[in-house]
Amino acid sequence: MKIRPWVFSIALAAGCTALQAAPQQMASPHAENLENCLEGFASCDYAHLNSQEKQAVGKATEENNFMDCFHGFSDCDKKQLNSEQQQEVARAHRIQNLQGCVDGIGECDMTLLTDKQRQQVEQLARARNFQSCLDGTGMCEQSQLSVDQKQQVAEANHYNNLENCLEGMGDCNQTLLSTEEQQNVARETHNRDLRQCLEGSDTCDPSRLSRAEQRDVAAVSRGQKLAN
Repeated sequence: MKIRPWVFSIALAAGCTALQAAPQQMASPHAENLENCLEGFASCDYAHLNSQEKQAVGKATEENNFMDCFHGFSDCDKKQLNSEQQQEVARAHRIQNLQGCVDGIGECDMTLLTDKQRQQVEQLARARNFQSCLDGTGMCEQSQLSVDQKQQVAEANHYNNLENCLEGMGDCNQTLLSTEEQQNVARETHNRDLRQCLEGSDTCDPSRLSRAEQRDVAAVSRGQKLAN
């Protein structure tokens, strides 16, 4: 049962004796028991409520159950709903289901959609799949792509792979690069290693440097030690 901040007001509207007491009595065991009953707690002692309080608790229980059903909570007891509430809950469920289908998150029952809604959901799903293929993240169903989209995805994948190789980050498959691109990657990798060596980085690999570059790195290192 979900706690609802408004349930206590039901007892106020019903004019419950316990809530009509002086403010200093609000924390009395009787008032606490009434609140537990209104909120559906297992610690509720129903036998200690008067007739007005029992009516208020019954009303709160009905409202809480309706809201549980309305929001799709597991505590929902649909048998306790009247026909009007059942219609409202069914309408809310269809809306929630449509939202899940549109977002591609959570439960989606396509059988609850109209033909128009189903077409829109399928179109959105194809758009999400295309974006996933372009980004190289998540699931990518190549079979759902058009010829033009497949070409765009191939170009995007090639660019992403090239960027990873140039930056030395992520997955890099140099066999997918052209000769010119491989040369650019080798040059950028060498320059990056030289910068790291000059900065005294632990990732420096001196074996990749020329003799002249190694001498420059050694000179910079000596200068930094003298400065310190």
